[in-house]
Amino acid sequence: MNKILLFFTLSLFTFASHAQFDLKNYNDDSIITDGQTVSFSETGCGYDDDCNWKFKVTNTSTTETLYMRIFVDNMVNSDGSNVQLCFSGVCLFSVTLGSGYPNTAAAIAPGASTGIGNYFWNQNPISTTTAMSWTLRFQAFDSEDREIGTPLNVIYSFNPNLSVDDVELTSVNVYPTQVKNELNVSSNQDMTAEFYNVLGKEVKRVDVTSGESQINVSDLSPQLYIIRFRNEAGKTLIKKIIVE
Repeated sequence: MNKILLFFTLSLFTFASHAQFDLKNYNDDSIITDGQTVSFSETGCGYDDDCNWKFKVTNTSTTETLYMRIFVDNMVNSDGSNVQLCFSGVCLFSVTLGSGYPNTAAAIAPGASTGIGNYFWNQNPISTTTAMSWTLRFQAFDSEDREIGTPLNVIYSFNPNLSVDDVELTSVNVYPTQVKNELNVSSNQDMTAEFYNVLGKEVKRVDVTSGESQINVSDLSPQLYIIRFRNEAGKTLIKKIIVE
């Protein structure tokens, strides 16, 4: 799955003036930061696929219960239908601009995290070609249902243009696709290889010359990587590898 995610800065706050919580990707515990955009090139995917963005909220306080709602603050090219938002046992098959979910703020005990089953899932048809986005605000409340602290905002973005057809650069081959040290690249033109980790962060960029080349990937941590090859004309091709 092609997935490019953009990164911003992380903020943590105390309950004296701000609510304490972390927002993380459920699958790998990576931190989601305020203002971050999580971007996907696919829609209508399966439950276990990337475009069903799974998250968890952790109460970082050791003494205070956290109460949380998710607000939909903005929608672009969407009326709120064909998306599924699940949080704290409440699942909605559409969302409304300006609304907060669930109606009763979810209680998270000190030091605890929400479990499996919390996600935002774009279920628009696979054939969708219009870019869409939804801005989600994670807002904390006190026991009297009053907003406290500074919220954390996340933009879920669908952009079909992030997908790239292999026909643009059919002359590029990479092997092995499960690699430890040296990645072999075969191409008939000069290109740039951009490596992105599972969070969409560019972690490596290498110039590739025409012919047979080797790229040292021993400096990359073991995980899945997306490689975007780009030629001088700006045409691109996506390949995936796993660094062991």
